Amino acid sequence: MRPGRADDLPAVLGLMQVEVRAGRQDCVPGEAYLQRMLAGFDWSSRSRVVEAERGLEGAVLVAGRSTPAGTVTRVSVACGPSDMRQELLRWGLDLSKAAGAVAAQMWVGRGHTQGMAELGAEYVRPWWRMDMNLAGDLTAPRPVRGYKLRDGTQVAGRSWSDLHNRSFAGHWRFSPSQEAELVTGRSPELSLMAITEEGSPAALAWGQVESYLEDSRPQPVGIVSSVGTVPEHRRKGLASWLVAELLNRLRDDGARSASLYVDRWNRTRAFDAYRKLGFEPAFESEVWEANLR
Repeated sequence: MRPGRADDLPAVLGLMQVEVRAGRQDCVPGEAYLQRMLAGFDWSSRSRVVEAERGLEGAVLVAGRSTPAGTVTRVSVACGPSDMRQELLRWGLDLSKAAGAVAAQMWVGRGHTQGMAELGAEYVRPWWRMDMNLAGDLTAPRPVRGYKLRDGTQVAGRSWSDLHNRSFAGHWRFSPSQEAELVTGRSPELSLMAITEEGSPAALAWGQVESYLEDSRPQPVGIVSSVGTVPEHRRKGLASWLVAELLNRLRDDGARSASLYVDRWNRTRAFDAYRKLGFEPAFESEVWEANLR
């Protein structure tokens, strides 16, 4: 076993495909997308790989994010031999502790959680990926009286981060975001915001078009993310309006299907609104968390 390197990424992608075929993970992002996500990633302190004569047999990557309670990591394991998984997970927990994390999360497909309890982890959340095909008729966007639609070509300043953080502050394991990390690399036309007649930001939704390896969804896929509404403007249909508008824009941008991720225990039952727009659950991840305090 050794620390990973940036040039290990193609081999790690191959191991991730094994995870998807086994049902332990829902998809494998494209290499270009992963390179963007891993820009600045500290391979030496946040990864370990198992190397054999034929190449890599296993890998663990540890990503971290700040929350009000402290840093929470996500431990991602990909391997061929099944007897290697537990050791890699333990390495991920040790790397998380070394990084000063208060907790470490492990996301795995439902029914593939053997050994999690032995690691000191507890089941904390079911998480859905919901999919829909963009062929045929889509739900027409229904504007909400008293609000106006804006996109990234019309919004400037710190409006996105303020709105994002107020919308998600009460959500499980909330992680505040800065303006630059939210808007960098995003298509302005796929960054939507609802504002009041007076100009106050009320709701947001983002989209991007991505391609995935060995994936049954029609490619490319339009990803709907960060659908949120500030508390005082909820229950008015703003999220449904923005997502319906976004689906039409994603299709115009070349997407043939769409996906989004949602907390199955979300108190607002956002998944009900997504179902009305045409989404259906396609994959359930179980989120397990180890307390590292």
